[in-house]
Amino acid sequence: MGGGGAVENGAVTVSLVIVAYRSAEVLPACLASFRREAAVAGVAGDVVVVDHSEDETEVAALGGMDIDTLLIRPNRGYAAGINVGVAAAKGDVILIVNPDVELLPGSLAALLRGLEDGFTVVGPKLVWDLEGRVFLPVPEDPSPRAERGRLRRLSSQAVWERWLSGAADEMWGMWAAPSCVEVPMLRGPALALKRKVFSRLGPWDEEYFLYYEETDWLWRARKRGARLGLAGDAVVCHHWGHATRGLEMREEIEEASRKRFFARQFGPLSRLLIRRARRRVTDVGVDAERIASPLDLPRLEARLWLLSPYRHLLPAAGWLGGGPLPPVIAGRTGTGTWWAAAMDGEPGNWRCAGSWVWGADP
Repeated sequence: MGGGGAVENGAVTVSLVIVAYRSAEVLPACLASFRREAAVAGVAGDVVVVDHSEDETEVAALGGMDIDTLLIRPNRGYAAGINVGVAAAKGDVILIVNPDVELLPGSLAALLRGLEDGFTVVGPKLVWDLEGRVFLPVPEDPSPRAERGRLRRLSSQAVWERWLSGAADEMWGMWAAPSCVEVPMLRGPALALKRKVFSRLGPWDEEYFLYYEETDWLWRARKRGARLGLAGDAVVCHHWGHATRGLEMREEIEEASRKRFFARQFGPLSRLLIRRARRRVTDVGVDAERIASPLDLPRLEARLWLLSPYRHLLPAAGWLGGGPLPPVIAGRTGTGTWWAAAMDGEPGNWRCAGSWVWGADP
């Protein structure tokens, strides 16, 4: 273990902190991409892995990998693992990532620039594919006001249609951003911050077993004045769900975490208004043409494409521009029901040029 973590001549050290759960298959690509990017950025790399697999075969596999500090712990949840990993890290900068991510060229240097530009916590653009074409959904503002707004948009087709152009603006602004921009929230698969920031803001809440733990921590940080930055020139591929796709009671765990977040961070009045807004949600969204598969999507030269498992396109992945269909789309949308919408126009004036649905009957 430990292929490149030495600190020499006062160089900045970046600690990669990973909580692994049966991750031996995906972890080598993650580690290799970090070592490569650390060398390109001219920083020392320190890798800390906290394994929650409780599996001797997994432990043996991890023991042969390029890891500086391997900690074997009972599975007390993701937040607990992050706290253990950060405590063991040696770096001036902490990079918290899921084991199923790969840093694309230039991404670590871009994250570090965001921190040097004054952002408290910086995340990358997350993509589905190593070509970097298909962007994962933008991070949603978790504030009570924003949550009520999202629910209002689902209460009326007319309200939803007025929202769509503004939503396209927001997604375009984040996906096309060439540098670091301030955002209300970040997604958890990759987060960069200075060690002193983690010490000042405190540990993640270990009462969350899985889901919402980073949202809770970032929301608390934001309320204390933290600036959250999305580094437009940092692109990280998230292969998504290697450990949770087959997790028993996944939906129940996520729902329990969601309720905990609302109970802890929203006041009684906000929770009441949100419950009332949920009761008014109805079936709104695109009037889509049914196709057999995404391979039948037309080759329109739309500036922005949205992809979602929901007719209302909230949240939506997407890609920019026309051209051939990104190959990852067919592979990732083989089950369930999926909607795609082609958005044409320009920022401030988007229109839906067409929409399509495939998969199981919605």
